Amino acid sequence: MKFKFSRPPKATGVYAFKKGKKFLYIGKAVNIRSRIKQHKELLHLVEQPGYIKTGSEEEALLLEAKLIKKYQPKYNVDWKDDKNYFYVGVTKEAFPRVFITHQTKNDRGSASFIGPFVDGKKLRQALKELRKTFPYRTCKTIPKKPCLWYDIKQCPAPCLLNGQRLEAYDISNIQGKEATGSMVTFINGKPDKNLYRRFKIKTISKPNDVAMLKEVLTRRFNHLEWGMPDLILIDGGIGQLNVALKLKTQNKKQKNIKFMALAKKNNELYVEGLKKPLLLKEMPRETFNLILRARDEAHRFARAYHHILRKKGLFD
Repeated sequence: MKFKFSRPPKATGVYAFKKGKKFLYIGKAVNIRSRIKQHKELLHLVEQPGYIKTGSEEEALLLEAKLIKKYQPKYNVDWKDDKNYFYVGVTKEAFPRVFITHQTKNDRGSASFIGPFVDGKKLRQALKELRKTFPYRTCKTIPKKPCLWYDIKQCPAPCLLNGQRLEAYDISNIQGKEATGSMVTFINGKPDKNLYRRFKIKTISKPNDVAMLKEVLTRRFNHLEWGMPDLILIDGGIGQLNVALKLKTQNKKQKNIKFMALAKKNNELYVEGLKKPLLLKEMPRETFNLILRARDEAHRFARAYHHILRKKGLFD
């Protein structure tokens, strides 16, 4: 794209002042001819000004910035760095952080960037509307408890993984026989065995882990005296998660509980509110360890009770 050096038009675009082969100044204008006349202090230093017409003022702004960065004109100041560009940054984490920035420095590929954008106000409004449909995280450091964004359902709340009370559930059976369910409780990341509960499955006699989970959760939620968790982790996939979420809609007392399900294959974590599962290996080490420990403890506790019932059945 080259500058034309004929008589400047009354059009939107970018104009430039050169002295020999060096650029002295590059600017944008709605009316190029009128704007050039205002540069009385530079006109005596240059030959005939050049210009490039554009389709809009925003297009002219982007082109102006691009050309200034390329040619580094002597009398331009504003566009010699990235401070007037806007970019949307998205971190490469299990729960990505979305942010607006002027810089695109990428520390070891830890984030990707979309842009540039020229209107910061419009960009913020667009992200605000997007967040209502696709909740995302904005905090640099994950807090210890959920904030207002979680309350209005505009953040997936990874802080709940450090939630004060976590309950994990598992089902154990062999072909539906002597089926058991377990509930283990972690308080601030540590198991509290006083709050462990075990369930002998009463309504299901055939292999059906999803139906058994539904029975266990239904019975658990009938015990309000046990207190309510901040987060529930289920051993299973999307089927188990959907059963839990359906129960959640049937009882307002569970509305503030966040549900997750951990599938054994590839350790995929299905999280309420997210359309795609997260890979556990991509999560912070502290979170990774807590989730695996809770899942394994629920599995151990369910199997232990299952073996007790099997032995009892043999003697009977």
